[in-house]
Amino acid sequence: MRNYIIRPVLAFFFCFYSTAFIIPFQPEPGIPRPSKFVEIDYSTIDTYARKTPESAARNLTTLSDYLTSPARSELAKARSVYTWITSHVRYDESAFSGQKYSSEIDYANRVLKSRKAVCTGFALLFKHLLGRAGIEVANIKGYARTNDSEAGQPIQRIDHEWNAVRLDGDWYLLDIAWAQTTAKTGANGEIIPNDFFFLTEPVAFAANHFPADTRWQLLNPPVSKSQFDQFPKVYDAYFRLGFDEDFPKKGIIRTNDVLTLRFQNDNEIEFMCSLGRQGGAVATNLPVNVQRLSGLYQLTMPISARGNSTLYIFAKPKGPRSERVKSFEGIAAFTVIKS
Repeated sequence: MRNYIIRPVLAFFFCFYSTAFIIPFQPEPGIPRPSKFVEIDYSTIDTYARKTPESAARNLTTLSDYLTSPARSELAKARSVYTWITSHVRYDESAFSGQKYSSEIDYANRVLKSRKAVCTGFALLFKHLLGRAGIEVANIKGYARTNDSEAGQPIQRIDHEWNAVRLDGDWYLLDIAWAQTTAKTGANGEIIPNDFFFLTEPVAFAANHFPADTRWQLLNPPVSKSQFDQFPKVYDAYFRLGFDEDFPKKGIIRTNDVLTLRFQNDNEIEFMCSLGRQGGAVATNLPVNVQRLSGLYQLTMPISARGNSTLYIFAKPKGPRSERVKSFEGIAAFTVIKS
């Protein structure tokens, strides 16, 4: 049995609102469900945006013009602005806490000057940089599931903000705060944002985001708040590794001595599971029996700890037998209750 330190990746997304500048966006009836852009090489756009000279970032107008003027499509403009923000603005939970601002523009300008923001700042900066380029952007307020301990638990308050952007007539979802805070650092020290949160498919986005206005789910039918509150914590790796979009909808599992979970994935996958006290920082590796029938994986594991625990599920593409170092990613967390 091995112990692991659990470091939740998304445990720090809190937003601070000032009612002085909140202007509700009214989406038009019948928002179309978008289809995901095919995989695109953004390297040229990204390099251009990352190398933006400081002289071009004097204000919202000059920065917007610099980032979007060379772009030949609405997608390229949105990508350029997204890349500049994720590479130049860092998440800072103390940013603007308790302060009030007279307008959205005022807030966005302060983010541009300080280069620090919480989710509202990221969303407003994206909105106003693209707005000058004639692209429609909505700011969306809602509930977010950020912690593993929230698996299957009601999310009590609106605490997050993200965007929808209209490109070529269709609406797409993105969460720049999460893309930046789950970014990786490249070999040369550059910030590599988590592009899973750029134009995310609505089903995957709904796993951890619930908008106050349910139309902004871009789902038909939409998920109810009571349904959302029952979801496990589902990580982006779940979708990136090819698991079925019909992810498990029950985040609380009541069990006896043996627990069984099933996941659908047509790829060759390896699993690792661990269990820890709910809200704790340490988890113990569990022996897990994995059986596969076609694309359905069945995981069976013993549960000895009584009370409420958090079950962590990790996965990776199956490697060769000679693989010495295995790098797993968290795909989901569940609340396990054993009486």
